[in-house]
Amino acid sequence: MCFPLANQEILQKVEVEYETMPGWKTDTTGARKWEDLPPKAQNYIRFVENHIGVAVKWVGVGKSRESMIQLF
Repeated sequence: MCFPLANQEILQKVEVEYETMPGWKTDTTGARKWEDLPPKAQNYIRFVENHIGVAVKWVGVGKSRESMIQLF
């Protein structure tokens, strides 16, 4: 499915596929650049990009504006 469908009849036939990925227990709140993120977090972001077909531009690792990592 390349785009969301508005037809309820078609949506009821959609089968969900779940992917299980390894997590990370490392605190990422201090990360300020891509290289600061744990490899498993980087892999997760790349997985999302590959499955939605859009580049992730920002990653939030905390509450503040300074906690945003710009990826472009």
